Amino acid sequence: MRKNAFITLFVFLSLFYTSFSQSGISYSEFLKRAEDYFNSDMINDLRKAFSNPQRIVIWSWDVGDFSGDKNNDLAFTYRITGDREQNVYLRMYADIDGFLVNVGDFPFKFIDLPLEVGANIKDGTCFVSQKIKTGAWKIFGYRLFNGAVIFKEEFSSEKIDNLSVDKTTDYYHLTEHTKITNDKNKVLYENKYFNIPSYHRGRLIYHGYSNKVILDEVDFVPRGAYWWNGDKDCKAEITSAYDEDFIYFQFIITDDIIVKKTCDSCYSDYISVWFDLMNIGDVVHYTIKNNKVIVNDTMSRALYNFVIYPGDFKDIPAYVQAYTSDNLTTIQQISTSQIKAVSNLTENGYVVKARIPLSILGVDISSISGDFYKIACSVEIHDIDNEFRPDEETVLATSKFNYANSSTYGAIIFVPSNQWYGETNNIYRQEIYQVLLEFGY
Repeated sequence: MRKNAFITLFVFLSLFYTSFSQSGISYSEFLKRAEDYFNSDMINDLRKAFSNPQRIVIWSWDVGDFSGDKNNDLAFTYRITGDREQNVYLRMYADIDGFLVNVGDFPFKFIDLPLEVGANIKDGTCFVSQKIKTGAWKIFGYRLFNGAVIFKEEFSSEKIDNLSVDKTTDYYHLTEHTKITNDKNKVLYENKYFNIPSYHRGRLIYHGYSNKVILDEVDFVPRGAYWWNGDKDCKAEITSAYDEDFIYFQFIITDDIIVKKTCDSCYSDYISVWFDLMNIGDVVHYTIKNNKVIVNDTMSRALYNFVIYPGDFKDIPAYVQAYTSDNLTTIQQISTSQIKAVSNLTENGYVVKARIPLSILGVDISSISGDFYKIACSVEIHDIDNEFRPDEETVLATSKFNYANSSTYGAIIFVPSNQWYGETNNIYRQEIYQVLLEFGY
């Protein structure tokens, strides 16, 4: 989310301070205002929403489309009179076949006033803003997609002395964006990159959770953008998985002109996977100390690079060349023989699958059984359309990548078997449970 979206929401909340006089409005008054946007049948759906509507106080509300059907949906925040906890609830209603259906109800804490939590619908997403502390806010974005309410993104803004730190994590598109500015609005650090979630191999990824990184925007073409003609020229879809011994990658490449590897010295298309093993467990690109931003912009002492060549899809099979700036142990050296890759042509390009032993990366599978385990990692897709003009190469990457600058790496996230990257809620879950029970499950 852009910073101006945060400003819009802040202004939105400020307006409610005036209009609601810091006391909210009754549910009956809210229904009268909603009549300007919904027909009588839909208003009746809202009348039946609460068993004790006289205890419901509305603090903010908005009308817009967060389900993608171009019909008005509704979101509002409310507090229950007599609730001893400092809770405000976000409730979301979607227009489904002419009915207003409750698709989400989420609690949020407030500090001083319920107005510190406010709802806003914009750009196909339902946002709720929450004051965390003085000078710190968070905004959460939800979207209804094919029956699932997806926690799409999270934005935070925090003031640290004269520094403003804005972070956006998009769980749907798998991007992370951090921007730090000073009180003169000078950008001191900025980085946008992909988080690649890696689930245990064989795990079923349910609808609503994203695990595929898609490289099809110029923001992620750090080199050769002049020669890139869009996603029909070159596009990449990247997924990952792991088991007790290996980390696996699949690359589905759209490429209008495939330059194949026909000899050792020939130029060709290839894929490069980089790991910074000095940045593991959690990925740290910068620190803030004594009102200064200290960027981790030096070259790591433990770089691991796996260059994957797809071969010629006929006589020369796919293969991997591994490089490192680190001193390998005996176990790591032995493990290199277990690196494998395969490739196949597709209608619009090619697909490559590769596996890398976790022992080479020094990852103990037991260490990722509790919480997310991150490694600084970036993937580059090298596209050459003319082997005699290698200088016209286009590089798509999962970050604005420079291997000698640790702060430019993205991340791969090992997701434990009992967790998910992101959140989702199927609005038909209860009906599905009921049908399964009726069939004896």
